[in-house]
Amino acid sequence: MYRAYLSLIILCAAACHNNTADDESIAVPAASEIAITSLEIVDEGDSIMKTHEDIDWKEIEVFLFSKALIDNKVPLQTTLPRFTAAMGEADSLAEPNWEYLCGTQFEDNFQYFYKNGSRFELLKDSLLCSEYRFTPGHTVVYGGMTFSGNTTWAEVKKRFPRAAQQAENGGYTDMITLRDADEEDSDSSVRLHFENGKLVRIVYFVPC
Repeated sequence: MYRAYLSLIILCAAACHNNTADDESIAVPAASEIAITSLEIVDEGDSIMKTHEDIDWKEIEVFLFSKALIDNKVPLQTTLPRFTAAMGEADSLAEPNWEYLCGTQFEDNFQYFYKNGSRFELLKDSLLCSEYRFTPGHTVVYGGMTFSGNTTWAEVKKRFPRAAQQAENGGYTDMITLRDADEEDSDSSVRLHFENGKLVRIVYFVPC
């Protein structure tokens, strides 16, 4: 009887020791550690940039090539006689590579007309600018603003705030896209390209 009672005491003592060991193996964070973890989570949340909502295309500003004047003399979309009278003859003419041609204002039978680094599409007497490159001494005047190779992103943003904001919403600071017409369903657009924060060219973009 005494041995049975002694054995029971030993078993109870062993069980209590095991429970104590199990309790010691569980790491419970102190109150200060919990506070630090919470602060880290808040910091991570604060570091995430909130996504801006897209600006509706119909709210984007319009840039009309037919109203934009090279050196305040002749529109980007004009006639050959009017252009040559104001700016002189072409520096060169070239046939498009018809095999790889895509996204042009004229469908066929036109030539590329180059002047001061800019490219136009020439069909009979119609001359349409497809890419205007800013070179020293030359400007484009539109909507009361004179654009040049010294025009900054900030200056353009003042003139076209919604288009500039839309570009920044997408993480871009090298191109602003504008509508080319008042019609909302127009597929083409006008793109202002920047390098090192300065305006370098204006492109009349026509999708394929």
